[in-house]
Amino acid sequence: MNTSSPGATPGDITAETRKAFDAAAPVYDGAYEHLPGIQRIRAITRRIYLEHFAPGSRILELNCGTGNDAVFLAERGMRVLATDISPGMIAEAERKAQALAGVKGSVRTRIIPFDRISELRGETFDGACSNFGGLNCTERLEDVARDLALVIRPGGIFVATVMPPFCLWETASFLARFRWKSALRRLTPGGTLADLHGGHVRTFYFTPGRFRRAFSGSFTHVRTTGLAIFMPPPNFTRLGVLTGIMGGVDDIVAGIPLIRGIGDHYTVVLRRND
Repeated sequence: MNTSSPGATPGDITAETRKAFDAAAPVYDGAYEHLPGIQRIRAITRRIYLEHFAPGSRILELNCGTGNDAVFLAERGMRVLATDISPGMIAEAERKAQALAGVKGSVRTRIIPFDRISELRGETFDGACSNFGGLNCTERLEDVARDLALVIRPGGIFVATVMPPFCLWETASFLARFRWKSALRRLTPGGTLADLHGGHVRTFYFTPGRFRRAFSGSFTHVRTTGLAIFMPPPNFTRLGVLTGIMGGVDDIVAGIPLIRGIGDHYTVVLRRND
């Protein structure tokens, strides 16, 4: 991983993020969706979605990627507006939705980065979601919170899966290989450039407390669940028997305040204030 260059503008960050995800879009599912860690995080976040999103609900998905979660929700009777910064990812999501007769009319797509959510003003959603650290691609959480409050109805739920600034497994792995700078990469001021299929994505990391505070003006915290705490992160491909054993440990400790924020991700549930 390379640290970000100083002086990068928001426009630079948007352009490099779009370029990286456009390049990754055609191979993204093949590279990641089969990984046990990815599958486990998806399963947990989807259970949370179904706890809060009912059939018939209108859901706004941020950073929809190739559309896997949008299709999942549409198959369960929800109407989804799937948005992303990347035209390549949106094209993959559209292709996936169009190929499934049961969801063809239930998934709409739009190219909308985080700084243009306000363009949706006038629409009202029952809930919104953002999976796999999409919101780590912006440092302007307060702006996202303000704009989401314009389009999510009072009482509506926002579910976000976010990466924290300390990951137990990742840090231990780097330290074991004497890669001191990499072990602290999530704490880099101004964000870190994460590699993605030859491209780079500027990435910022937030503690659960920092994330909650950014949304506290218009949203109330419901719960936070740690993900991949003692279980290795999704990009650790040689999991073997650890998948079941450490996943079971995670299930026990995922809600403990001081522990839930030291995994590879955490999922936070917020309710739009009346």
